[in-house]
Amino acid sequence: MERPRNSKDVLAKHLTGAFPEDSLKVFGIPDVRVVRALPTELDMVEIRQEFTDIVLELDDGKILHLEHQSTKEATLYRFLGYDAQLARVFQRPIRTVVLYTEDITDGPLELDAGSIQYTVENVYLARFDGERTLEIVERHLAEGSWTDEDRVRLAFALNMHYERMTREEAFERVLTLTTTIQDKVEQDYIAALILGLSGRNLTTRQEESLMEVLRMTHVVQEIEQKAREEGEAKKAAAVARAMLAKGMDFALVSEVTGLSLEEVQGLIAH
Repeated sequence: MERPRNSKDVLAKHLTGAFPEDSLKVFGIPDVRVVRALPTELDMVEIRQEFTDIVLELDDGKILHLEHQSTKEATLYRFLGYDAQLARVFQRPIRTVVLYTEDITDGPLELDAGSIQYTVENVYLARFDGERTLEIVERHLAEGSWTDEDRVRLAFALNMHYERMTREEAFERVLTLTTTIQDKVEQDYIAALILGLSGRNLTTRQEESLMEVLRMTHVVQEIEQKAREEGEAKKAAAVARAMLAKGMDFALVSEVTGLSLEEVQGLIAH
């Protein structure tokens, strides 16, 4: 399924509840207690249009910028540009955590730009033992001792290191474990974490399988609804453009297509 442009908003909303207390401490990132999601499309700069860059407000007043990287970042100037804009807009201290996937095991932590001293926190998922992580999750599920940390472990297991399993086998095991979770809210959190942060490197087939398994979660249902709405909006805009090309007035175009006068007028500029 093609994701709508604003599906990141859906994912961010559910991620707000997916990071209670210190659930990221399993990766060495303490004190991450999320209050709410914040917009990533800002005046003058837009954080990339992938589905992996998330901005969250923490309970200590700071802004958490989660950045996903599947390639090693040579310098931190790009992240500095994002965070300078976030700081300008929200007037808060910014805390940036870079989640490295693939086989990346090191990356820059500091940038000395003269009067600007900039630092980030890096998480190298390839340093974590995927087999052991899934064994912990499976045992906790069987024992009924599921924790917030297990949620994070399961969602990010796809990007960890495996000695005895292939990536495909790891993916299938993550799917199996996810389906054993009975709590629908918990499944929403898992779906948001995988689709929003850890699943960027999934193949098309894997993403389709994941979406099918998680089809009954609110996250996927909301994304599908957004996709339908976006498709309808595109059709209405196409009809409106055709009518305008034939010289029909704005009011009639608005009435026929259901678009507002402002939306119809805006089509002229594009």
